[in-house]
Amino acid sequence: MLCLQACVPTRNLGEDERLLVSIAPTGLETVDPTAIQALYQQKPNRMVLGSTPYLSLYNFGKKFYDPEKIQARIEKQQARLRRRIEEAGTDSAKVQKVRARIGNRIDRLKEKKKEGNFVMQLGEPPAIYDSTLMEETLEQIQIYLNSRGYFNNEVSYTVDDKDDKLVHVTLNIDENIPYRYTEFTYGIQDSAVRHLVQSTASQSLLQLGEKYNEEELTKERDRLYNLLRNSGYYDFARAYIEFEVDTSFADRAAQIKTIIQNPEQGNGHRAYRLNNVYFKTDQDRFGIPRDTIRFNGINYLAYDHKITPLILDQKVDLYPGQPYSQLRTATTQRKLADLDVFQFNNVVYSRVDGNDSTYLLNAYINAVPAKKFQETAEVGLNFTERTPGPFSSVRLRIRNVFGGAENLDIGLRGGIEGQVSIADPDETVIIREYGGEVALSFPVILLPFTEKRLLSDFGPRTRIFTGYLNTDRQEYTRETYELGLEYIWQRYRAPLQPPIMQFILSPINFNVVQGEIKDPVFEESLQNTIGGRSLLESFRDGIISFVGFNFIYNTNDFTQTKDATFFRTLAEVGGLTKELGLDLNIGNLTTFQYARLNPDYRRYIPLGGRRYFAYRFNAGVASSLFNSGIIPYDKHFFAGGASSVRAWQYRRLGLGSYTPTVMLENGEVIADTVSYVEQPGNVLFETSAEYRFNMFSFINGAVFVDAGNVWLLEEDPARPGAEFDISRFYKELAVGTGFGIRFDLSVLILRFDFATKVYDPTALEGEKFRLGQFKFSDFFTRNNQSTLQIGIGYPF
Repeated sequence: MLCLQACVPTRNLGEDERLLVSIAPTGLETVDPTAIQALYQQKPNRMVLGSTPYLSLYNFGKKFYDPEKIQARIEKQQARLRRRIEEAGTDSAKVQKVRARIGNRIDRLKEKKKEGNFVMQLGEPPAIYDSTLMEETLEQIQIYLNSRGYFNNEVSYTVDDKDDKLVHVTLNIDENIPYRYTEFTYGIQDSAVRHLVQSTASQSLLQLGEKYNEEELTKERDRLYNLLRNSGYYDFARAYIEFEVDTSFADRAAQIKTIIQNPEQGNGHRAYRLNNVYFKTDQDRFGIPRDTIRFNGINYLAYDHKITPLILDQKVDLYPGQPYSQLRTATTQRKLADLDVFQFNNVVYSRVDGNDSTYLLNAYINAVPAKKFQETAEVGLNFTERTPGPFSSVRLRIRNVFGGAENLDIGLRGGIEGQVSIADPDETVIIREYGGEVALSFPVILLPFTEKRLLSDFGPRTRIFTGYLNTDRQEYTRETYELGLEYIWQRYRAPLQPPIMQFILSPINFNVVQGEIKDPVFEESLQNTIGGRSLLESFRDGIISFVGFNFIYNTNDFTQTKDATFFRTLAEVGGLTKELGLDLNIGNLTTFQYARLNPDYRRYIPLGGRRYFAYRFNAGVASSLFNSGIIPYDKHFFAGGASSVRAWQYRRLGLGSYTPTVMLENGEVIADTVSYVEQPGNVLFETSAEYRFNMFSFINGAVFVDAGNVWLLEEDPARPGAEFDISRFYKELAVGTGFGIRFDLSVLILRFDFATKVYDPTALEGEKFRLGQFKFSDFFTRNNQSTLQIGIGYPF
């Protein structure tokens, strides 16, 4: 890359050709510059530090590009395809198979001839400056500004070509004062439609005084269309709606007339109601009649009624006598899909002959059942510290176990992984983990003395689960038995879109934890007291019974390319059974009493051109209750790792500004900032910011800064500076920075983050700022300065 960035390659340009290397819009005050950049009819070559590495990469790949050879290979494959088709004769299945196999090869070769080889596709071809395309760019910008109400805009451009071969274009944009809405009128002949539209005028997306915006007009058109389609107007089409805009009667004023035309035949639009609703729950067997069960006005048809109508009725929003509604149609399809017992479902309507004043529809819900048994297997690699280790899991889903759309999930998982030895940092030890889980989910909220329709519009589920986990680490072995009950429901922004809110209430959770500490160094580290109580006690065998609530708000998607917000908060209160008079202490098992809160906020901002800015704030606090003084070890907070402050190893950051020391053989005391022991804390605060951008094709890059730490809630005389103090905590935030490479493989994102320490609050005075100690080779060795973090998916 450094070689490719050495200069801007212009020697391959023709005598009259110049390279377009930048377009800069100026004068914008309210319009988003990224919206203007999307209108460029000619994209400039990207520059990095005064050079064009992507163009250099393209030119490098072009040295190995021979279109004539590729064309010869295409013709060879085409001849082979014709020969194989002749050999197949009248065997249509074989012909189709041959066409698919060889045709795919031909398509790939044609794409290679058009786009270039792999290296050329990683780069970008030369952007030869074309003044005609620049004029087209100006036209597109003017059209866009007009659509945003800036009808008096002025757009021009200037060209800076001081270098004979490089062109820098400056767009001069003067928005001028926009036009605003001053009056709304209606031109609707159908009186019923006019009354419906005017009665919802307060919900209009167009309001007096706002700027004219064609995008908002389109959204208002959609709103009116959905309003009518959800009010019985089955035949209504968007084409009936139009807006008449008058900007001639006053300066910078826009009058909007909403027009809804009548259909060509008839005097008005028809409002339909549902006559009968039929629900088929299995595939057709031609010539064999289905059995019909009528429940709550709906006719359930099936050869074998495997799912009780009592459950299906809660997922259907269509009933006889209702006005036709596109919304209720969509919510019915979504609720049935959420059951995960049907392969697919749809709703179709047929008109029923009626009189001139009554228009009726029959609704037909068709649902094809999914497979009774579904098996999935997963194999992969874990990597947190040193040696990647394999893991695998096997899951079996059994659908509709008891005839009420219940799903039973059985899962087994196991894995091994390399970990740095506490006794010898140059040694790698193997950690092992295996376990299993059984979960039964119901498509309703199961509560005594309540109807099963509770929260039926929010995809409710009740989940009962039990599991076992065995962890064998260098420091300790630990066995966890769990039993729990969860109520899950979610809220949707639109019927056929993913949910944006999810609620999980866990009223019953019992975890029995048993283990043994194997490493004396780790045990000694736990002996340090916290407020007079030993952390070692939090590692005792015990019962963790808690009530939890988890709320998630997420407007993003898997690819994290939207202008979106994510917020999650998890709250737990444990050990209340003891205060309620139910003492669960059995043998040597202790009942832990604690409270824990963990909010997490994330923001994603697109910057245009496959560039994004994302940041995160993650905090937490955990405290013992009722003077118990003990928190379960697993309920502490930890910092450091691939999804935390990445310059520190997994769970190794902290505590606060406490500096551990070690005495050398000569009696000298030095800071021991290389920790090979986990650092549990009661208070967590961390924040991260990332600038994400595309590098080549499916390879993305990121520049990031992380800051954070964990602290104790109470002062510990043995560890000064480890406690949380609001007046100084910001001075104790560890800071790391680095560069990331992410491979976007569609189904997953493989991430490599190279992080180095900037500020270490646990170091001695005068040594806290550590960026000067950075060496690139540290990323590939065990050291106290830099780390290479490998992960799947984005860090946040």
